[in-house]
Amino acid sequence: MAGVIFAIGLNSWKQMVRDRVFCVVLVAALLMIGFSYLLATLTIVESRKILLDFGFSAVSMASGMAALYIGIVSMAREIEQRTIYSVVTKPISRSAYLLGKFLGSAAVVAAAHLLLALNLAGILWLMGESLPAGFASCLFLMLLETWIILGLAFLCSSFSSSVLAAGITIALFLIGRSNSSLLTIAEKGLTPGTRALARFLYYFTPNLERFNVRDVVAYGRPFPEEMLWTGLAYAAAFVAACLAASCLFLGKRDLP
Repeated sequence: MAGVIFAIGLNSWKQMVRDRVFCVVLVAALLMIGFSYLLATLTIVESRKILLDFGFSAVSMASGMAALYIGIVSMAREIEQRTIYSVVTKPISRSAYLLGKFLGSAAVVAAAHLLLALNLAGILWLMGESLPAGFASCLFLMLLETWIILGLAFLCSSFSSSVLAAGITIALFLIGRSNSSLLTIAEKGLTPGTRALARFLYYFTPNLERFNVRDVVAYGRPFPEEMLWTGLAYAAAFVAACLAASCLFLGKRDLP
């Protein structure tokens, strides 16, 4: 079982590394981080903060886009193009197929995220700046966030088309990024229905604000170390729940 999952994951890695769209996203992200260097050189005051703020945002945005694209391509598009038949017709369970795909995709996302992080660190070094406290931890929390997005993409792809899966994943991502606003609406909404809906979304959508410490690191504030461990536990539980639900939906799905 483990050997099958590893083989599927390795094949998924090779497919995504060769994917042209993924490579374009990666190159665009590197250019965005390079652009942050140009912005930082336009001013002497706060140049380090500008570089970190814009650079962190570029890494987060690019990694999230890569996770969304890889998640949709790895599952929904293979089902629509019937590529999945070349695997599931063999004595391989759909759960093993899905887990292998996810592990391979997660490895690709992690490699891309590491490349972007090293690029940002290299630009800081070229500017003669030292890495701020919490730099690595901030980037690790961003990686956990991208794995959650990847898990959501796999979950949505397990029961819907690629277009619908992308739309739902993006919606959940946007809701997750504004989770604190949902709590405010749940407490101060104008109608009972609004408060109930906000409370439901607050508890049953990912709380991605747990992973946002970009401003803390960029502006030199004390880094909350406990966020690293609580974020890791939250991401592991959420991704596991997404994969369990994905296996359930894919197992019951009638493939075209």
